[in-house]
Amino acid sequence: MDGPGRDGESATEGIIELKDLRIPVRNARLYGWLYEDGGGGPCWSIEISGRAHRFGDEEFSQLLRPRFYDESMPLRVDDWRRLEGQAYRFRWQDDETEGDSLPTLYLCSHEGLTLSDLSLGARTGHRFALHWSGLAEANWDEDYGREMPFRIELSIPFIEQEVRFWQHDDEDFETAARTIMRHHGLSDAHLRYREYRRFSDDPGSEHYRLVRTLFDPVG
Repeated sequence: MDGPGRDGESATEGIIELKDLRIPVRNARLYGWLYEDGGGGPCWSIEISGRAHRFGDEEFSQLLRPRFYDESMPLRVDDWRRLEGQAYRFRWQDDETEGDSLPTLYLCSHEGLTLSDLSLGARTGHRFALHWSGLAEANWDEDYGREMPFRIELSIPFIEQEVRFWQHDDEDFETAARTIMRHHGLSDAHLRYREYRRFSDDPGSEHYRLVRTLFDPVG
């Protein structure tokens, strides 16, 4: 399946170049999220995972899946389509100026990237040309895992927009979510409602009325 999926992942083609390794990409995705009570406005996230690769020698080898991600990219756009042409640079020693952005590699633990240059190029449908390069750290090997150059180039899909809020009585979820988006300056013009999910299916739970509404990209 090439387009957005209900499992939140999208199969893609591409290679993660990590130092002297070339690891096939397992899945890649862009997505947006907005939490009504969060106070931070619309957020944009990226995640790219590689296929399992054996690191180390026979005695101390580990089967690991590299995952590059940034849960809150410092991009201020009001429509997922405006991600086209966006770019930002991150350096670890300057991280105090980056807000919530923390580009990270998860290999055997979560390690912030020493250097990250990310750009989203031309859009084709819901996919964007991605270029992501820099330096990564991994603590599975003190020598090999220091300042590893990495490079990722592929076509990455925008898979969904999420809006999270507390439900009021007899509330229409789609209407409520669209109202919240517009209130927070996020356009809902190119989004098609898909479904909602509760954080808890138990009406007795304190999180029963916390709702996740999910929208597919259109255009």
